[in-house]
Amino acid sequence: MARIVRGVAWTAVLLLAVVLLAAVSYLGAAAVLGRAMLNPDFRASPGGVPLYLRSNGVHVDLVLPTRAAGIDWSDSFPVSDMADLPAPLPWVAIGWGDRAFYLNTPTWAELDPTIALRALVGSGPGAMHVEYLADPLRYEVRRLEVSEAHYRRLVAALRHSLLGPRDRPLRIAAPGYGATDAFYEAVPRYSAIHTCNEWVRRRLVEAGLPAPRWTPFAADLMRAWPAP
Repeated sequence: MARIVRGVAWTAVLLLAVVLLAAVSYLGAAAVLGRAMLNPDFRASPGGVPLYLRSNGVHVDLVLPTRAAGIDWSDSFPVSDMADLPAPLPWVAIGWGDRAFYLNTPTWAELDPTIALRALVGSGPGAMHVEYLADPLRYEVRRLEVSEAHYRRLVAALRHSLLGPRDRPLRIAAPGYGATDAFYEAVPRYSAIHTCNEWVRRRLVEAGLPAPRWTPFAADLMRAWPAP
């Protein structure tokens, strides 16, 4: 019996050591790669298309003009998809994450650890959250003006994650968090490596915009762009 107890104890210690090593490696990689920038030669285009990064401290959304450079997001995300929106507002916030986490966690107070764990291991599909805004400056934001060419590349990168026809994504039959938002089917799967913030980072890199080499955290993304 004593030998069994010792074996269980050593196994527990070994597992704890592996978990701690993985956590240190993860945080270390985030610290280094989160400050190493891609597209360092990018130059803003004064008077170009204004873009924002919006953060709640944990999660980052992209905020885009509803209509700019010949792109009208209300064609893809019509007001009829929202709970109570008579007409499109000037701005649209687009974010991505784990589908189950999004739909079941309207506030942090309702966080379910089981759903969070499933998201980290990538056991469920992704989803896109779309919200119309009157004013992006009501939130913590960073701002960048870009050329129409960069903006169109960003639009193409965003649409690549959506499921369904290019101009009519598949709305998820679930209520949004308020009157002006909705959820849409999207890829890929969420994981500890490909987080909601990493999804934003990859879209920025695909568009040729400044972004870290890798980061699961909001702060590194926000640091990459100037304050408005």
